[in-house]
Amino acid sequence: MADARAAAQWDPVRLGVHPAPGPDGAMDLPLTEYLARPHDATLRRRLARAAETNQAALVLLVGRSASGKTRALYEAVAAVLPDWPVLFPADAEELTEWIEGEGIGPRTVLWLNETQRYLDGADGERAARALGRLLDRVAPLAVVGTMWPEHMRRLTARQNGPESAPHTLALLTGPHGMITVPDTLSGDAAAVDSAAVRDPRIAAAVRAAGSGQRVLQHLTAGPELVRRWEMGADQWYTATEHAVLTAAAEARRLGHASAVPARLLMEAAAGFMDSTARATAGKEWFPDAIGALTATAGGPPPLIAERYEPGVGDPDSYRPDDYLEQHIRRVRAHRAPPAEFWSGACWARTADDVHALARSAEQRRRYASAVPLYERAVELGHLRARAALAVLRETTDGRAAAEETAATDPVAWAALAVSREADGDGPGTYDAYRRAAESGDAWAWAAMARIREAEGDPAAADAVAARAAAAGEPLAWRTLGRMRAARGVSATEAFEQAADAGDGWGHMGLAQVAERSGDLATAVIHATRAAAAEIDSAWAALVRLYWALGDRASARDAATSGADAGHPEGWSILARLRETAGDRSGAAAAHREAAALGVGAAWRELALLAESDGDGAAAEEAAIQAARTGDPEAWTALAEAREEIGDDVGAAHAAAEAARAGDLDAWIMLARARENTGDTSGAEQAADLAAERGATDAWSALARMRERAGDREGSRRAVLRAAGLGASDAWTALGRVREQLGDTQAAERAYVRGCEADDTEAYAALGALYLEQGRSAEARAAYRSAVDAGFPDAWEGLLSVLAAQAPRAVSARTVARLRTTGLPAAD
Repeated sequence: MADARAAAQWDPVRLGVHPAPGPDGAMDLPLTEYLARPHDATLRRRLARAAETNQAALVLLVGRSASGKTRALYEAVAAVLPDWPVLFPADAEELTEWIEGEGIGPRTVLWLNETQRYLDGADGERAARALGRLLDRVAPLAVVGTMWPEHMRRLTARQNGPESAPHTLALLTGPHGMITVPDTLSGDAAAVDSAAVRDPRIAAAVRAAGSGQRVLQHLTAGPELVRRWEMGADQWYTATEHAVLTAAAEARRLGHASAVPARLLMEAAAGFMDSTARATAGKEWFPDAIGALTATAGGPPPLIAERYEPGVGDPDSYRPDDYLEQHIRRVRAHRAPPAEFWSGACWARTADDVHALARSAEQRRRYASAVPLYERAVELGHLRARAALAVLRETTDGRAAAEETAATDPVAWAALAVSREADGDGPGTYDAYRRAAESGDAWAWAAMARIREAEGDPAAADAVAARAAAAGEPLAWRTLGRMRAARGVSATEAFEQAADAGDGWGHMGLAQVAERSGDLATAVIHATRAAAAEIDSAWAALVRLYWALGDRASARDAATSGADAGHPEGWSILARLRETAGDRSGAAAAHREAAALGVGAAWRELALLAESDGDGAAAEEAAIQAARTGDPEAWTALAEAREEIGDDVGAAHAAAEAARAGDLDAWIMLARARENTGDTSGAEQAADLAAERGATDAWSALARMRERAGDREGSRRAVLRAAGLGASDAWTALGRVREQLGDTQAAERAYVRGCEADDTEAYAALGALYLEQGRSAEARAAYRSAVDAGFPDAWEGLLSVLAAQAPRAVSARTVARLRTTGLPAAD
């Protein structure tokens, strides 16, 4: 592992901080004076708390490019943890190696700038698993990172199935410290003016930003890079330079996680040049373009060179400037890349990168391009590529080709089963699950038993479960038990079979069956056996069962034993039971036990309990304690409770504290509540406070509320404010409200504005509206843009438009062909 250095010993540019060039374009100047904003206080409190309370903390700053995320981290770590070494792994593989090699000890900062680079693909899932273990094992520790909102949405939107990434999802949706960073420099205007006097770079950025407060972007020359790219080919950039730069941004937009290999850029760039440029480029067109794009003489380069091959040498990969990349992502979001891009994508760096690009091709219905990319990912050893390829080939080439592709891969057979089940192919589904089970997929046995049970053949379901248990997979019996219990038929035998096969959850099923029948003593026996089998929820069940039996002492003992086993939730159950029984002091004591054992929600419950007793001071003290554990929702709950009883002052105070603790929903909730009571200025003040902390949702919500109330002018003012703050989906959301209210003309105008704001969902909404009105040509164009953007529901909409066009026979053949082939790569 590299030598450890404290933050102040690192070159901040090496850590990812964007430097501000001087008036002459010089890049070797010191950093500009740091201008603190509201999120800085939250960030520093969380880092300080990790050090003071001997905790491990994961803190992610989420915001758009050039919003100051990395600089905020650098300043916070240098100020709060000045003597902690900062470790900066190169990629997910190196991060995993460092963690598993136990080279990361306490009092360390793990620096994960552009955190999505460490969490993408199979390597990212392994890194997420290692990170989770590290956070459980080492303390005090600070894991800090940054991420764009679109990457956060993508990584947390994964569902179950072949593409699931449970460790990444758990890491990003768990109790980590996510802090939203606005891309504006609002707040203390006097401090900004004072800094501008001392530094001509800040003064120039303030002048360039005007009233928009987007000073930070101008500090790094982001808008100037955008202006140059927007001029088009053969203007500021030559045709080849413009094409290479666009290809790099497209590769990143469509799934390439890291810097883009030179070979991919060279192959893909041809698709972004016209025929004249391709014919006159010259033999050295690519190195010449790379040299011009990476030069720093005229300020920040639009393309950053990196090296991924071992050793020191020439760069082999390139990535666009962050701000420019985010702009190109937005303006090209509704466009599919040319055929040359897809053919060049096979040169992506890793199996994960190839697989991601293949998925992007498939999502845009470029099946002919997706198939060879999936095949390449299989060759490179991607664990899930064969499954995706098998499902796609069932569409493009039929069942035989899909099954040939699946071969003996259990993941591929399971994916085929899921796909066939969604299509209503019962026999094909069962057969695919059978092949998955025979290939080693433990979950497939349970699916087979479920299918037979749902068909009304319990004997066949039992036979499947028996075979599964004989193969060492008791899950099928548990599945049958749950299905039968839900239908109200006897589930005892199935749960007994699961328990006999070594499935501790079988005992939990038997406990539930006994409890429903009123045999609480038997339920206790089975829950105790489940606890002995290390079933987490068994301890909470024992607390509830003993309480129902009237054995308060045993209920308390179960809560204590559960906590000793690492499952303190029983204390929260006990607290609620005591509160229901009218023992409010006992409930508070149990919540305190839970809080002391690390149940963050316990402080929230204590806060609400004290508030309902009229003890506002005690409620706020509990909320403070909750925030110290990283849970700001206690303050939010207090704000909601106070708003309900009309305590506007108390609600505003609680919402402000919640926002300071990192819960932006508090300001949004407050803006809604004030709008509902007619306090328009108060609502807008709350929305502005939310926007200062990076959340534009409050203004968008106000626009929709005012539209429903018939305040069209107020709605327009709010949506313009939201859009001006960067909420590209605000117009689309407003359009849906207008459509619900029956004003389709106004809805259409809103959707068009959404398209102009580069919201891909707006194209699909516009397509549906046009189709309903019989405007086929316009619907087709709108749906086509949504398909090119990879919007999931647009494909069926486009096919519906084609099917409705005359002549019907031709359209029917066209639709049938497109379902199988997808769209041409070059179309």
